[in-house]
Amino acid sequence: MPQVLRRSRFRLVYFGMAVSLLGDASLLLVPGILAKSLTGSDAAAGLTLFFFTLPLCFSPFFGYLIDRVDRRKLLIVTCVLSGISLAPLIAVTGQDRVWLVYPVSAAMGCSYAVIFSALGGLLKAILPEHLLAEANGALHTTRQGLRLFGPLLGVAVYTGFGLGALVLFDMVTFLVAAGVFAMLPVPEPVPAVSPAPSGRRREEFWAGVRHLSADPPLRRAAVALCLMFSLAGATESLIFAVIEHGLARSPEFTAFTSTAMGLGAIAGGLWSPTVIARRGELFAIGAGVGLYGVAVICWMVPAEAAVLGAMAVAGAGLTLEGVARTTLVQRRSPGHLVGRVSTAFESLTGVAQLLSLLGGAVLVSLVDYRLLLAVVGLTACCAGAYALRGGGSRWERPPAGNRSSCDTDLSPQAPSN
Repeated sequence: MPQVLRRSRFRLVYFGMAVSLLGDASLLLVPGILAKSLTGSDAAAGLTLFFFTLPLCFSPFFGYLIDRVDRRKLLIVTCVLSGISLAPLIAVTGQDRVWLVYPVSAAMGCSYAVIFSALGGLLKAILPEHLLAEANGALHTTRQGLRLFGPLLGVAVYTGFGLGALVLFDMVTFLVAAGVFAMLPVPEPVPAVSPAPSGRRREEFWAGVRHLSADPPLRRAAVALCLMFSLAGATESLIFAVIEHGLARSPEFTAFTSTAMGLGAIAGGLWSPTVIARRGELFAIGAGVGLYGVAVICWMVPAEAAVLGAMAVAGAGLTLEGVARTTLVQRRSPGHLVGRVSTAFESLTGVAQLLSLLGGAVLVSLVDYRLLLAVVGLTACCAGAYALRGGGSRWERPPAGNRSSCDTDLSPQAPSN
């Protein structure tokens, strides 16, 4: 992404996120592996993502905060608190303490909700609109691409040096990221917010939801993604069943499936700005969701090569969808609403994913996993087709007044670097 990387402020943001994401990728599989290894239960492993997703249901609270404070300072504080929240994992030494993985997963979910929503608003403030897709593509590619070696690194450190060393490594990456964000040369101006009566505060709180429901492209994207995630969360339990029953491998094989997904994610992240530029965000969302649906169906094939290849396709599809979704929110939302619109989006899809996580954790022990994979895959394909119907329409042009200030502001607050 040479053009966007010429901007010094984005380079700092990118480096800070890359360091933090390296630690996250290394620790990504550990809660699920711990739960599976200590309890022998696929459902216990899948519940780690349930608790990770749970905070997304309360994302509007985070969005209200994000739009009222300096997002740069918020990123710094969140990174520090995120590092501290990982410490309880060190105490998980037996089955009697396995419950600790769940509050830690919830804390990681809070961190995710705040960091990525605040980041979306920060990027809109420091970059012109035509670079948003490139910036989002670079960050999503890095985030998913770290699956290439992050999980393998995590499993290697966990096996060779123990859980404590891995947790300390991730804590350090959060602190380094906080330091990098503190180096941003120009803090983002804090929106002027005056005290408001309770009725007005309620209006401000739900402003993101109202904007999301009133904007046709955002509404169509939200419906499509809610449909997909209403079942897709079940794959967090199903993947353990695929590995154990379909491939006859141990839970640690998830490191290789995640690595395969990382390979696909790199391709999807590099490809996404081109797709968005040529066909629009809704088309990219539909294509990404459809690819994911086809990939999930292919997980039914009891062969390692087929499953790993399908994981790569799933990674490409999810990254394409993620870049397009983030860019669509940034382009279609005023700067002072980006946080609330983004978290409203996360809340809607998070509730759908949460319900499917619960259902998957229960059904994986009662229903043949292949039947569940078929239902999830076909539903995702239908959701992708719904989004594709709106792709390339006149709705995808950003409404007047929603452009990034960097497109029109030639003052010193919007420098070219």
